[in-house]
Amino acid sequence: MSLRRLTHPLVRVPLAVVAIGGAFAGGIRYEREATRSRDEWADARLLSTAIDSVRANALDSLPSDELIRRAVSGMLRELQDPYAALLRPDGYARYQGTLQGTGQGMGLVMHRDGGSYRVTRVAPGSPALAAGVRAGDRILAADGVPVSAARDSNGRVGDSTRLSAQRVRLTLWRAPHGDTVDVIVQRGAWHVPAVSEQGMLADSVGYVRLATITAGAADELEQVVDGLRHRGAQALVLDLRGNTGGLFEDGVRAAGLFLPRGALVSSLIGRGGADAQPYRVRHSRWSELPLTVLVDGRTASAAEVIAAALQDHGRALLVGAPTYGKGLVQRVVRLSPELALRLTTARWLTPRGVALERRTGQGAAARGGLAPDVLLDDASRVDPAGMPVGWSASASRRAQLVADTLAMRALRHGWATRPAPLLEAHLRDSIMTMAPAPRPLRAGRQATARAAAYAEWLGVTTRMAMVRVLEVQRESEALLRYAVREDAALRAGLDVVAPGLTLSRR
Repeated sequence: MSLRRLTHPLVRVPLAVVAIGGAFAGGIRYEREATRSRDEWADARLLSTAIDSVRANALDSLPSDELIRRAVSGMLRELQDPYAALLRPDGYARYQGTLQGTGQGMGLVMHRDGGSYRVTRVAPGSPALAAGVRAGDRILAADGVPVSAARDSNGRVGDSTRLSAQRVRLTLWRAPHGDTVDVIVQRGAWHVPAVSEQGMLADSVGYVRLATITAGAADELEQVVDGLRHRGAQALVLDLRGNTGGLFEDGVRAAGLFLPRGALVSSLIGRGGADAQPYRVRHSRWSELPLTVLVDGRTASAAEVIAAALQDHGRALLVGAPTYGKGLVQRVVRLSPELALRLTTARWLTPRGVALERRTGQGAAARGGLAPDVLLDDASRVDPAGMPVGWSASASRRAQLVADTLAMRALRHGWATRPAPLLEAHLRDSIMTMAPAPRPLRAGRQATARAAAYAEWLGVTTRMAMVRVLEVQRESEALLRYAVREDAALRAGLDVVAPGLTLSRR
């Protein structure tokens, strides 16, 4: 039928009605869209008007850009998202650097020790390592300022090595001869290894401390475990204590190394209750390797993804304290070259479909997070060179002086570090000669307390001298085995993965 016939006068009337109706409906849609657009612009104008009014009328106003930043910060606070934040350039750079495993500074782990700082670890690839700083060195001064007298801008005693400029001259005291040397450390960016410690606890048991979940952490973990396996490790202790997490995807990959291919590691749930997105194992390596995992109250986020997956699949027992309970995932959105938003965008679930909640309470009364299979009252990592809580300043100084003196003697005369029990006995006998026990008093409560105090002091001083010698000799694996005695969680983890094993402190 031709078009001309469709436009017969009797046909034109309904067509005209349809056209008018369509135009009316279109007009309604247009008006709704225009109203919605006007409402959105009205909200934006309201915020802009409020900022202009504050800037123009407030007694103690701020520049417009600062008012806008604070308005955005207030909006984020109203979300009640504890992880939401407005990141400025320096904060954004630090956050990205943390996720990428990039460190800033010198790369030293130090402990305050009297009037100096004792270097306990120099990070691989760090500026301090390149400058020649060694574990066991004592930092006496930075740029000529004694660290014992260093004060920050608020007048508080602080670590002057953190207050110095980009290029810092460190004055070090170094065993075994007590030499004083100067080194120049040029601060800069360097790679922070995700695996901070590793070694063989025994001839058949390996140990790995995964300190963070940064980009490439799973690859690094795989390389380290591969090396331990080649050295004869038939079981593994994976230490996640103090690991506050990092990248979700790398946590999934790290867990997958110890699970069968295709196993569910975790699931993500986004906005609006959408279906959970599963994350499964793609790359499996050691799905039957005996394994135990150490956790504590600071094990969080992606580290909990690893622990939960291994626990739910029956691949590992968790030893330690209830974990932090951070079952959320954040994303960073750039607003401009100057600003970025960090927002919580998803919740992750364990393989059993459980969403973690923030831990509350302590010990057996703790709720939330992951519950360990072996619960300990104290699961914290122990510094083998640390002082007991409650010691007097005089007892601490005396122990440090004796330990340093004896360690220098042992290093100067080349005392053998293996077997470790023989070195320990040699050091203890020497300490008893240098600082003999006090004269015995008449039998009684006071005499018993005095003898107990001396026994404790002798044990701590011997331990400190052992640590000094092993640090300077770079006997990291011997130091790791020695530290097992002081670390309840590490001892328990070793018992779980290799029951009845006698630890050799060679």
